Amino acid sequence: MARMTKRERVLRAVAFDEVDRVPVYDILQNDAIIEHYSGMRFAPGNGARITALAVGRALDLTRMAGGPIENPQTVRQAGGFTWQQARWTSWITERPFHDEATAAAWIREDIARADAAVYREEHRRAFHGILDEQTARFAEGDPDGDPTVHIVESLPGLTRMYHSVGHELFAYLLADEPDLIEEWMEALTQAELRRVECVADPVRMPLALTADDIAYKTGPLFSPRWLRSIFMPRLKRLNDAWHERGIACIFHSDGCLWPVMDDLIATGIDGLNPLEVLAGMTPRAVRERYPDLVLTGGIDVSQLLVYGTPEEVRAACRDTIDATGGRGYLIGSSTELHWEVKLENAIAMIDTARETPVGAK
Repeated sequence: MARMTKRERVLRAVAFDEVDRVPVYDILQNDAIIEHYSGMRFAPGNGARITALAVGRALDLTRMAGGPIENPQTVRQAGGFTWQQARWTSWITERPFHDEATAAAWIREDIARADAAVYREEHRRAFHGILDEQTARFAEGDPDGDPTVHIVESLPGLTRMYHSVGHELFAYLLADEPDLIEEWMEALTQAELRRVECVADPVRMPLALTADDIAYKTGPLFSPRWLRSIFMPRLKRLNDAWHERGIACIFHSDGCLWPVMDDLIATGIDGLNPLEVLAGMTPRAVRERYPDLVLTGGIDVSQLLVYGTPEEVRAACRDTIDATGGRGYLIGSSTELHWEVKLENAIAMIDTARETPVGAK
């Protein structure tokens, strides 16, 4: 078979068509991996560029390719939040509320902000400009000038909600202020639907990652009944909005999704990411139960890519390719290639994807 471009390979995989090889979809957040594939060393001011060059050399599909935070620092926002920023991550260290009453008051203000959010032509130009700049750098990193494909994140808002107020306060508010929580999620979903209307472009972003982390290793973070009532209808509206614009939707959540998989399918998702193996979401098991679902990820990054050997990684990759028949599958880590992943294991995963023949489904 003739060698495909990255875009051809990704879109054919999503369509369950024959591919020249399994596409690689991942996120690079590891200095050694980025330096290896870019052929450059990190230096002040070059983080975004060499990250993009490495993505262009290593991956067929990616997101979150902006590079590291080069100056770790504490950031205090005007609204009262304080963030600690490290090289590849950030977290909230202080919030402008400390109990249910003050958190509820802040949520009402956030609802008003979401309701007022307007996305105009300048937002479209800025967003597309960032994608175009990254695409050019991806192409620069590839020996044939073939750019890596973007998948764009699009969230109904649940992760933002519980992350903003913290899990404990969010749990109390779910019990004591359920109408407020639903109003908040509706406002965030409506704002995201307006953003989709503004920025969706199937040429620049043929895939959308409709996402919210709704599970942990043994099951959903929230009751399946609540997710069916409050979350799933809004996820469906978001999937529908992308589909109307010719863009396929891969749903992202870590954790064990088995109790709500049928509900996710009913929202119209085209695929699933990242297949957290240690939570029981193995590519083989998901493919057996949902044969028409595009699968992405599935190579364990909690243990295997961190502590395993290249031989073990290669064996896991070959097994996963065999389990999927090499169709409707994009190989990658079970979240991202983070700073603890061994360089030799990342190379083993990417090389195995490039070298392993794919058979019939």
